Amino acid sequence: MRYRRRLAANLASESEAYGYTLTIWGSGALLIHAYSVPGVARILSFVAGALAGFALLAAVAFEGFSTQMSVEGSPSSLVVSAIHVLSTGGALATVSLFLDVAPQRWPLVVFFAVGALATATYNVLLLFEALAVRAVA
Repeated sequence: MRYRRRLAANLASESEAYGYTLTIWGSGALLIHAYSVPGVARILSFVAGALAGFALLAAVAFEGFSTQMSVEGSPSSLVVSAIHVLSTGGALATVSLFLDVAPQRWPLVVFFAVGALATATYNVLLLFEALAVRAVA
């Protein structure tokens, strides 16, 4: 087995999920910082928001929900683009700014909104990362 080749394949296939994991974990940590440890209702609201954000993006990308999820192979890109500094950092900055202005009296709405905002912002910023990499590559 060629270990470097295998490691490279693992990192290439995991990079977007890794960035999204950091975004969701970081968003949850920001919510805990702002609201303390959430109960079940707030956790479910956060997850529902993340699912809603993903569903909205999927509906746009695939032109609805009843089409086949078929995607051409993604083009190769620079290794630096797999680190996702812009998309993860940008999504967390957006969530942090949102929490600075969000009304404290509606925590279920805020938790839902943060889940959706983190998911949507991360995925949209991935597009900008891809454009930036193409511009410099």
